[in-house]
Order: sequence, then C-alpha cells, then structure tokens
Amino acid sequence: MKTALFIGGSAASYAIAMILMKALHLGDGTARFVIAALVALTMAYAVFLEFEALRSERLAVIYVAILGIECVLIAVASVYWFGEQFMGREVAGMALVVAGTALVWA
Repeated sequence: MKTALFIGGSAASYAIAMILMKALHLGDGTARFVIAALVALTMAYAVFLEFEALRSERLAVIYVAILGIECVLIAVASVYWFGEQFMGREVAGMALVVAGTALVWA
C-alpha cells in the first residue's frame, strides 16, 4: 500500500511539473521565475517519492506504473486546462500505455 502511494504521488508530481512547464509561456518576468522554481521543486519531490517506491519494488515495475498514471493525469489536464483534443491514434496510444501498466501490476 505504501509503495502505491509513493508511485501515485510521484506520478502526480511529475504531471504537475509538466503542466507547470506548459504554463510557463503564460507568465512574464517574475511569474516565469516562480513557475520555473515550482517545476524544479515538484520534479525534486517526484524523484524523492520514486526513490522511496524503489525501496520495495523493481525498477521496471515502478517506471511503468508512474508512466501509466502520469499519462492519464496529463491527458485529463491537457483537455481540461489547455483545451487540447486527441486524435484516435493518440487515444489508442494512451490506452496501450494504461493497458501495459495494468499488465505489469496484474
């Protein structure tokens, strides 16, 4: 259970960092500096949580789990906050990542 929380927290932190990177172009001067600092902090926290998850599970399993969760979170955020749309093949690719994640954990 603890490992799953580390994985979920790491994936969420990586996703937040990516969303902040996308938002970097919205700011200017000080705002861009603050956003960049937040990116660095969330990435550092994501790495810390990933290290903790790696204490109890194999690297490949942790990596695939984080990637799968992050894929879903980024897809939802990109639609919700940035109004992005996906083509069928993009949705299929994301579904394959999620299916692969499920297979690793099955």
